[in-house]
Amino acid sequence: MGMNGALGGFYRVCEWTMKLVYVNVLWIAFTLLGFIALGIMPSTTSLYAIVRKWIMGEMDIPIFKTFWKTFRTDFIKANLIGFILLVIGIILYVDILFFKSSVGIVYEVLLVLLLGLGLLYLITLMYIFPVFVHYRLTMIQYFKIALVIGISNLQTTLMMVVGIGILYILFCFLPGLVFLFSGVLLSFTFMWFAFKTFTKIDRLKQLVS
Repeated sequence: MGMNGALGGFYRVCEWTMKLVYVNVLWIAFTLLGFIALGIMPSTTSLYAIVRKWIMGEMDIPIFKTFWKTFRTDFIKANLIGFILLVIGIILYVDILFFKSSVGIVYEVLLVLLLGLGLLYLITLMYIFPVFVHYRLTMIQYFKIALVIGISNLQTTLMMVVGIGILYILFCFLPGLVFLFSGVLLSFTFMWFAFKTFTKIDRLKQLVS
């Protein structure tokens, strides 16, 4: 019985390892299929969509079918979000470099303000994918809700940052895992913490209503 239990546990670990690798390979393949620029965002939203279903307990979903459906359905909207994030990121980066190299109290104040905006940008970036696959909102609402949830749940946001740090250390010691697990483990970290927050928010809404 003990051996059967051990073998059963080993089989489940192998099965989930293969699932994680498979999804990560799909993420990379579809990113390349879209020539990276047009593939990275819909591939990432597809990855998050699958991870979300796993977290919700839907363990036996058809992985490729779900991935492809999400990729195809959200292709335009996901790329539009990616374009907006890219433009904002470039503007912030260029402005920070400019004010960082400038001298004067005014420039220093503006630099601090820009660094603050950069922090808000990073928070939005951490939540935008979980929000995108969990809710159906307008384009502006995706950014607004991602930022508001990130700021109002700083403990969860900090846990996400800790998760990033742990994964960074893991991949530094085992760089061979980057190709196999990088995207799926990062998305799992963000989606898990975000989903717990979404569940709490939904419960509060039910109590209020």
